[in-house]
Amino acid sequence: MTPKLQEEVAAVTHAVEVGCCAACNLLWFDSFSSIRLSPKSVLELFRYIGAAGKAQRTLASGFRCPRCRGSLALTRDLQRTTHFSYWRCPVDHGQLITFNQFLAQKNFIREPSPQELARLRATVREISCSQCGAPIELAKDSACPHCGAPVALIDPDGVAKALRELASGAAIASVNHDRAQALSDAQIDALFGAARQHDGEQDLLAIGAAALGSLVGVWLASD
Repeated sequence: MTPKLQEEVAAVTHAVEVGCCAACNLLWFDSFSSIRLSPKSVLELFRYIGAAGKAQRTLASGFRCPRCRGSLALTRDLQRTTHFSYWRCPVDHGQLITFNQFLAQKNFIREPSPQELARLRATVREISCSQCGAPIELAKDSACPHCGAPVALIDPDGVAKALRELASGAAIASVNHDRAQALSDAQIDALFGAARQHDGEQDLLAIGAAALGSLVGVWLASD
């Protein structure tokens, strides 16, 4: 992958370079750079993910480290109460992670509420699994029958919290729960609009990230 995004990180003296592949929906972080990302850098990546859209390539069954060419090991981890996975270089050159797992690691993903799930089921017949791409029939499933991944949405409260952590600029500081709820409603409306045009082809996380990504860009520009 070619590095396409470079962000200055708070409290360190150098920039963190992130390898991004929009077609594969993958991010590469050298060493422990993902841990050192500032809130602003996390949100810049969120905006990039929102603009990238759904993966255009099927995820490979295995990967090699771009530094040493060693086979990357699939690793499962826990951030607070959120489970996520990534591929790790055996000699710690870095880690490869999907867009969705990165969003989960940063607590930007949540399961829909019963009310949201009911609204989706009333409008959307079938969606694509954000993890494996398999079809999910919403009328009878709330998780992918192929890989077990639950139906999930972008969490506006998580995005709003990250914006508040920037703690500079009145527009960012004013983000609150009511505003996050408005973003959640906008996300659901965007999902409905996509469903009417492409029933069975939509990825809820990709649509949600796209719906909120442009707004995140406006807030970042005001920082």
